Amino acid sequence: MFTPRQLEASDLNGLACVAEGRSLATAPHVAERLLAMGLIRKTDDTTGRRTGFELTSAGLDIIHSSDQ
Repeated sequence: MFTPRQLEASDLNGLACVAEGRSLATAPHVAERLLAMGLIRKTDDTTGRRTGFELTSAGLDIIHSSDQ
């Protein structure tokens, strides 16, 4: 399990964007890292735009722990 201290600032910012529903604001290279770590997953693309993302349970745990 990752903790906020183990992630780069850009990773935490990317997680925050996804948590706030602004997944398209996440830089592609950051999204790839978060995907590889299992903190986010791709959502179905029904709009024809770039694929969106949502938090996994592990990503949500990090958001919760960084809020405290």
